[in-house]
Amino acid sequence: MMLTALNDFARERGLTDDPLYEVKPVDFFIRISAKGKFIKLESLAREDGRGNAMPIPRLPQRSVNIAAGFFADNSKYVLAYEKDAPKAKAGGVEKRLARLEAFLKPVREVVAETKDAEARAVEAFLDSEAERSKALADRGAEEWTGSEMLAFVVGEATTPVHQSPAIRACWERRAGAQRALGRRVLCLVTGREGVVAVTHPKLKNVPEAQPSGASLVSFNAPAFSSHGLEQGENAPISQDASLGYVLALNDMLRRTEQRRFRQGIQLADGSVMVFWTRASPSEESFLLSLLDPTEDDLKRFVESPLKGVEPGELDDRAFYAVTLAGNAGRVAVRDWFESRVGEVKQNIRRYFDDLRIGDAPAGPIPVYRLLKAVEAPSGRGLTPDIAARMLGAALRGQPFPRQLLVAALDRLRLPPADGGVEREQLRLRVALIKAYLLRDRNRGSTPLEVTVSLDKDNPSQPYVLGRLFAVLERLQGVALKDLNATIRDRYFGAASRNPVTVFPRLIQLSVHHASKAGENGRWLERTKGEVMALLPSKAPFPPVFHPEQQGLFAVGYYHQREAFFTKREAAAAPADSAASST
Repeated sequence: MMLTALNDFARERGLTDDPLYEVKPVDFFIRISAKGKFIKLESLAREDGRGNAMPIPRLPQRSVNIAAGFFADNSKYVLAYEKDAPKAKAGGVEKRLARLEAFLKPVREVVAETKDAEARAVEAFLDSEAERSKALADRGAEEWTGSEMLAFVVGEATTPVHQSPAIRACWERRAGAQRALGRRVLCLVTGREGVVAVTHPKLKNVPEAQPSGASLVSFNAPAFSSHGLEQGENAPISQDASLGYVLALNDMLRRTEQRRFRQGIQLADGSVMVFWTRASPSEESFLLSLLDPTEDDLKRFVESPLKGVEPGELDDRAFYAVTLAGNAGRVAVRDWFESRVGEVKQNIRRYFDDLRIGDAPAGPIPVYRLLKAVEAPSGRGLTPDIAARMLGAALRGQPFPRQLLVAALDRLRLPPADGGVEREQLRLRVALIKAYLLRDRNRGSTPLEVTVSLDKDNPSQPYVLGRLFAVLERLQGVALKDLNATIRDRYFGAASRNPVTVFPRLIQLSVHHASKAGENGRWLERTKGEVMALLPSKAPFPPVFHPEQQGLFAVGYYHQREAFFTKREAAAAPADSAASST
């Protein structure tokens, strides 16, 4: 089903209209004379430093093997370039010369077949070591990398040789004949007969996969063979279908100026979720801007955070999402699901509502910010599995993984950072906890009500003790005339896990703090009394809280803490600004 949906995407978006060609950024034209003499190296770089994208004959698959392009390839094949490398051998020949010979071979065959003048000029250039050396010398030796994509132009021409009618016709005959070779089978993806793909093309830009590409479908060990079948014959997929699903994924995974992935969301360090619809590219772009907004998207959503999530004409169209993770030369599928655009939009709205806490609007929050907020201080993020399950649950409207709650709680127990960054990080961590609690399946038919902001009437013991901890923290800060002085560093973890071991001591200290805090201390003492009145008279401080109760403790703490911040900010605001806000 997944490969079928991807192949349909490629076909509908026109990615397979010309299977013999691919669009690649070409970095330089090598301009030569009609006799193959080097004239100059012409840079095609754009402002971003990348080459000019243009169609070239589709390059063959290669990793350590030698396989050359057709009249266009990188400098290792076209100019026999090798940077400070030992003289490796390939079949007894120096490897750089073997690459050059592989590139030159089809050029010679085209010359013999067509007698084309431009092809003859390219052949003469490639045959001359002196002319190739001039091309290399036309650019600083330290600038060459071996990955530059090169093509040829002859004389005063503006069209590269590989795009001339004669060369195109020759390529299409050769490539078409090659594609027709092989065993014809019933394709498992399309249900139609086609030539089997013995090996499949590779995916590019998958996190932690090889830069040269990695395979989603591969058969490279004897254990994968049976009944005398070899490689792709074991699970027959046609060449057209294998190319289709790879083109679809590579199109969504390609980097753009704004994003690392055109239509994907990075999850932790080692995985990416890509999604698409049977609706329209604009619908996909909108959903991406909600789930993983750029800074420009966030500015646009200030006025109307969820405009566009309301029901629309395309809501009954199919929605697909797949999460991929790289492992050197292989790509693994961590998650796959399909739904409807309308259902996904509803789930996204609920997702943002569940995350909303405090005064923040119910708007988009970049996934990477949420994940970053709960990773360990060492920078080691969540495992790809947890990150994938979190976003998958958001799109499906399902409970979040419990490991997400545990990660957020673990991060809360560590000493906080300084300044406004810590306040934002605290908001994101508690927002995730709140969303987890609202979706927790273990509560069955009696879901817990977790409000957006402070609920003074909530009698839940963990919530009340979280509020009490925030009051005691503020008392200490006022008494010491330093609101950054906090008991959180030392006591938050123990207070949220084992209240009975901490709160009696903190209550005693608060009496001392209140005596030094003046009028604010008396007001905080009254607040403390109001909060403690909600606790049961017997056993007000339980010996232990399980993780869900610890999460509710964190929510109560955050609600009360933010209520203090709001009160302080309102008091510090100018009179006209306070009046306008009212």
